[in-house]
Amino acid sequence: MSSFSQRIIDWQKKYGRHDLPWQTKLNQAPDPYAIWVSEIMLQQT
Repeated sequence: MSSFSQRIIDWQKKYGRHDLPWQTKLNQAPDPYAIWVSEIMLQQT
């Protein structure tokens, strides 16, 4: 991986949004309703 790509990934891990409905934490099952609502909302924009 290029150094630029790695810097972007590192930045996302440190400063990026980590509370999005479709992102799950370790040992946590995804919430189908939250994913569905986020998909509908994203289609409206």
